[in-house]
Amino acid sequence: MNIKHLAIIGMAFALLACNTERTTYNETNFILFSAEEHTLGVIDSQKWFEIPITATRTADYNRNVGVEVIASESSAIEGLHFIVESNTVTIPAGKLTTALRIKGMAENIPIDVQPKIILNLVINEEETWDVYGTRCEVTLQRCCPFDINNFAGYAKITSTWLMQYMNTDSRLVETEVDAATNTLTIKSMFYEGYDIKISLDDSDPLAPRVIVPEEQVLGSTGEAFGTIYGNGKLMMSEPSGYTSYYGTCENFMVLYSMMYVDNVGTVGTFVNIFEWISKEEAERIMREGF
Repeated sequence: MNIKHLAIIGMAFALLACNTERTTYNETNFILFSAEEHTLGVIDSQKWFEIPITATRTADYNRNVGVEVIASESSAIEGLHFIVESNTVTIPAGKLTTALRIKGMAENIPIDVQPKIILNLVINEEETWDVYGTRCEVTLQRCCPFDINNFAGYAKITSTWLMQYMNTDSRLVETEVDAATNTLTIKSMFYEGYDIKISLDDSDPLAPRVIVPEEQVLGSTGEAFGTIYGNGKLMMSEPSGYTSYYGTCENFMVLYSMMYVDNVGTVGTFVNIFEWISKEEAERIMREGF
């Protein structure tokens, strides 16, 4: 149940406890989706996802609840993009919750399209809470299995740093991986001999994160700016307010980086986009350029 639902239900019970004459809520049983929206990260066609359904009070008998797919308002097609296990779910006696089980058909969901399912509870009018209604929107998002080895090899980097300070927009870099720690080393990211280490967090398929684990030396100020500032080290760290991420289906990464010089100041925050390419394509770039 989302925070908004919990807050309203909590207030209702608080009012009931303070004033025993106000029994409207106690006498009414509402049934609703625990959240009005869900996004499912579909990696394969085997996993069942649960869409929670909640009642506002218990009953001493099993309650069957119908759930229908509103096909005319859904962009996802049942049987092609998803399967519903059953259009009837049961809230067991003495319980408040149940769930509709949905399975996404990964092979039929395009990477760049997010089909939506519009669900509707088939319940009696007196069980409908007007504040929320009876509908729920479910988005299917295609995700690919994470394999850090897919991020080893050659990548093309397009960067606002390159544009502003290196008179180009793209650069070819080589990357190495440590599968045991999900660590990625970007060799000579901007300046020769200065490698950058990052880690890839795959704990949430819907929000794959890139983490810069520590402050790192990106290069020398002499090479970057043509003169020495401070201790001569151009530093890089993860900026606050920006989330770096990667894509497992298309093998790309967006890395935000804050550049600065200790005891001198911040140069700025820059965006770096990595696209992994084949060895053959990398060799062609080395011969012919971008």
